[in-house]
Amino acid sequence: MLSRNAFFQALVSDPVLNGLGINEDTVFHNYSNEERPTTATPFVILRWGVQPPPVFRDDDEGDVNAPETLRFWVHWPAEVTNDYEKIVKILDAVDDCVKEMRDLPGSDGYTLSFVRRGGRSADHLDEGFNTITKNGTYQVYSRRS
Repeated sequence: MLSRNAFFQALVSDPVLNGLGINEDTVFHNYSNEERPTTATPFVILRWGVQPPPVFRDDDEGDVNAPETLRFWVHWPAEVTNDYEKIVKILDAVDDCVKEMRDLPGSDGYTLSFVRRGGRSADHLDEGFNTITKNGTYQVYSRRS
């Protein structure tokens, strides 16, 4: 497990991301509806992935768990823009935001220890949502609080 709550709260309260339209009304965990959640603004879907077993583990309660992979999808309605640079700005701001995510307790009983950045996808057109989209990958490390 990890502190998804701490990650979400840090993300939606970041003033730079807020200025780019990313806030608690535009960030969704594992959104799977067939229609897009917003029609005029960017939105983010957090896709939480597999968490492998830790490579090494002591019996201490405070050990950091193996990372959970997070794929961070940024979507922008295609009828509003076809400029992927707007998505890149959001992903750049997320990269800056995750640098500050260290030892953040969440309300879910876990503390987010730190986040490592991964790669980014190619530009995509999501025909189902009719959005332009791109994603970044992160590894989120946590421990029980």
